[in-house]
Amino acid sequence: MRSRGLVVVLALILATAATAGVFLYARGVREEARRGGDLTTVIVSKVDIPANTDLNNLIAEGQFVEKEIPTDAVVEGAITSVSQLRNRRNNVFILAGEQIPISRVEGAKVPGGVLSIPEGHQAITVSLDAPRAVGAALSGGDNVTVLATFADAPIQEKRRAQQPTTGTTGQQQAQQTQPATVVLVPQVEVLRVVVPTRATTAIGGGPETPDTTGDVQVTLAFLPEEAQRFVFALEQGSVYLSLLPPDAEGVELEPLTIEGIVNPPKAKGAK
Repeated sequence: MRSRGLVVVLALILATAATAGVFLYARGVREEARRGGDLTTVIVSKVDIPANTDLNNLIAEGQFVEKEIPTDAVVEGAITSVSQLRNRRNNVFILAGEQIPISRVEGAKVPGGVLSIPEGHQAITVSLDAPRAVGAALSGGDNVTVLATFADAPIQEKRRAQQPTTGTTGQQQAQQTQPATVVLVPQVEVLRVVVPTRATTAIGGGPETPDTTGDVQVTLAFLPEEAQRFVFALEQGSVYLSLLPPDAEGVELEPLTIEGIVNPPKAKGAK
């Protein structure tokens, strides 16, 4: 029994010595490479990455780090900057700590970039007070109608006029400026919403809660001509967003003036 115990102890000592030797050797190689300038910095992941993962999320979480390895051990096309991973998906599984060849993410760009902007659209962020942004109830993936009000909108009005020669009446159009609200864009996709937070006043503090009284930052996806009209409306008028129900479509409406509220047009068939 005593001899067996000695064998176990000797085995442990040898294993420890071997581990220490490997560690010292590796450190020596590393230091030698550092002195000789033969180290290359590559990017590795701190976690395993399943195939077809949006790498933007991992970048935001800080899951990619730099790692120095001997230059002669660098794989072909190894990623050396996190920017090479931005707006991409990996097409194969990636192990934590391993070098990432560009071939594993090449040709797998994330459609629409970090905001997933629909094809042919462009993103604009606007800061609106909560009531104009549906009380901060918006979230990415919602659809809204953009309404704009102008103080001096040119409105064409049809007026009936007496024809001097025939005695019949006709219609003439007269233009005047007056306040009006228009449907600027019937349907726009919400890409991202940032709601300010405030600390609770509970004793001992507490988690922050959404501040639905402050300004809300809303990022919207517009077609180019819609984006142009939206910016003009922000600069020259005032804008409201109205939330559409799921799967509902926005509706085009005629410009609304004070006349349209006081004397609304009668519906067809009404007496």
